[in-house]
Amino acid sequence: MNKRLKTIDHVAIRSGNIDACKEWYEQEFNAVCVFSTDFYHRMRFGNIYLAIIDKNKYPYNHIGVLIDNYEDLPTDGERHEHRDGTIGVYKQDPCGNWVEYIWYSDEAKEMLEKHESR
Repeated sequence: MNKRLKTIDHVAIRSGNIDACKEWYEQEFNAVCVFSTDFYHRMRFGNIYLAIIDKNKYPYNHIGVLIDNYEDLPTDGERHEHRDGTIGVYKQDPCGNWVEYIWYSDEAKEMLEKHESR
């Protein structure tokens, strides 16, 4: 894996009502929802994304660390190919916290840029 300083892409929090949670972050912090599904809202802040995830679909809170090159994704851990074109590999740190190593395909980057320009 590349040894340069990594970037935190997002923090993911589980919620029993993702729509109410989304509205609260919009009102409280002027966060902007840039992508949504029935189980997921991606909120843009000035310096990071907040993923609001359905607690009945996703098993844990986590931080997402951006991986620039597909080849640098870990080969161990729980691998998930997400609907938005990203690939995440979930692993626990030594204290039991979950970390997602997340890589964006070109299509995922284009989709995010499209939503960002709104």
